Amino acid sequence: MGQENEIKAFLREASSMIAFNEEEVGEDSAVLVLKNPSDLDVGKFRALLDAATRVGFDIFTGPDGSSRVYVSRKFAKPKTWSFSFKIKGALALAAIISTYYVGYEYQLTYSSSSNIAFLLSYVTVFFVAPIALITIAREAGRYLAMKTDGIHYSFPIIMPDPIGVGIIGSVISQHQPFVTKKCMLKSGVYPLVFGYVVSTFFLLVGLFILPGLSSYAPNVNTPITKISLPLIFSLTLFKLAPESVALNLLSYAGWVGILMNSFNALPLGYLDGGLIFSSISPSYSKLLSYASIVALFALSLVYASWFILIIFALVIGLQGPSALYSIHGLSRRNKAIILLVLFFIIGGIVPVPFHISPANFAMTPYQTSYVVVNGTHSNISVSVEISDFSGSVLAPAFAVTPSIGFTISTNSSSVDPGTTGQFTLLLDTGPIDTTGMYYYNITAYSGTSTEKSEITVLSVNESTQIFFSNSNPLKIDGHNGDPVNISFLYNSIGEKNITLYSMAPTNFSYTVKLGNFTLQYTGPTELLNRAFLAKSGTPLLLSFTASTPIKNWEIVAMTANYNAAIASITLT
Repeated sequence: MGQENEIKAFLREASSMIAFNEEEVGEDSAVLVLKNPSDLDVGKFRALLDAATRVGFDIFTGPDGSSRVYVSRKFAKPKTWSFSFKIKGALALAAIISTYYVGYEYQLTYSSSSNIAFLLSYVTVFFVAPIALITIAREAGRYLAMKTDGIHYSFPIIMPDPIGVGIIGSVISQHQPFVTKKCMLKSGVYPLVFGYVVSTFFLLVGLFILPGLSSYAPNVNTPITKISLPLIFSLTLFKLAPESVALNLLSYAGWVGILMNSFNALPLGYLDGGLIFSSISPSYSKLLSYASIVALFALSLVYASWFILIIFALVIGLQGPSALYSIHGLSRRNKAIILLVLFFIIGGIVPVPFHISPANFAMTPYQTSYVVVNGTHSNISVSVEISDFSGSVLAPAFAVTPSIGFTISTNSSSVDPGTTGQFTLLLDTGPIDTTGMYYYNITAYSGTSTEKSEITVLSVNESTQIFFSNSNPLKIDGHNGDPVNISFLYNSIGEKNITLYSMAPTNFSYTVKLGNFTLQYTGPTELLNRAFLAKSGTPLLLSFTASTPIKNWEIVAMTANYNAAIASITLT
């Protein structure tokens, strides 16, 4: 059948369904003017669309109130589906990875646990899985809306957000156009409703059932001082739940879902809100898209991370889709859906999601380096000062990572404003069963801020080949300001590389003399910055002078395999 005969065949079949005049007819297109536009209801339009599709044509109507039907030939398009599916699959994978990353980082600082396997499984159950269910619920709503209109559902574009909340939404991606405005409306509304219900469920379960509600409990180490609840919860639940809380991971997932829902409700391009407003008012949809960009820009001035949403908005486009059948507009009841959309936008938005308050205290460790002899299971006494410069009494809590047993002793468990409290952490070094350098983070937190200090523990074996003043270990007393003279000796065959360490308090100043050299130090240090070569039977004379009294000042001479001599100096 020739091209001219194909379009004439369609026009003959169309004339049996609806009365029209031919305004313009060509080989690849035609414009039909309906004699009575009210006769072309949705059912007859679908029949016309099926007839046109059979002979390779598309049809669509003019805008609301128009009497024209436009006919155009379907032209073959490049087969890009597999390529676009790969891109969508890559974006979905990126969204999963970024969601894991955000959840892991949040829970890592929230719980202070260092067990990677536990954290990953916990994040999977309480963060990644809930967000996946929220996304699936949204897409299930879209699938139902499209199915009622006979439209094939295609895998959406998932938008990752690695620098914010992990995922910021899903956008329709389909080649088949919407037939009716009502279907387009439902394809925007259903995902919003389904996503909001599931997100709210997770948020409320996390807030009122699981532990971690509230204000800052002293055993909760939060990554952020406050997370603001969506406006609707701040307005309706302020008597039941705090406006800003330290959310546990499940409620945080619900919070992310509501935030994602709010963004997708914006009247912007192919977002849910864009579909809704394009179905209600196609002529104003692009103007509303520009207004959304302006609103996002204004929000980004308050909270800079909102700017990433502008980038995504520009990538997906500002102009939403149009329905094939537009002769009759939506009813007033359907247009009232706009109020629901405004509820999702305004009620779910969080202008300033995260609040990070300045620290209200400082932690200063007395000493940051210690030495233990492997196998002796001795404890380490770590003294810290907590200075409170907040306006209220501070009761700090402590954690040590990697996990190690410890006890706390103090004259008072709280610190008054403007004062400094002394706390001593006795660390159980029993789990240290091999030689080497071990690093631990001591974290103090008040509920609203945290302070960390790293300490180093050097685990060594007592050597039978190296000595301080012919002893190992050496214990020596002296007087403040007077030199303490010690000789180091390697008593074996050949030569040995030796490293010298001073394990001293952080603010402790002292000098070290080696032969004709006088070196000045403050705090713990490697005395010579590198190993020196010790010859068998040749002593090295060391002279230590401190300007302040000190107990348990330790000097360590160590080989590369952590065999060491230790000198413990006490000055009065």
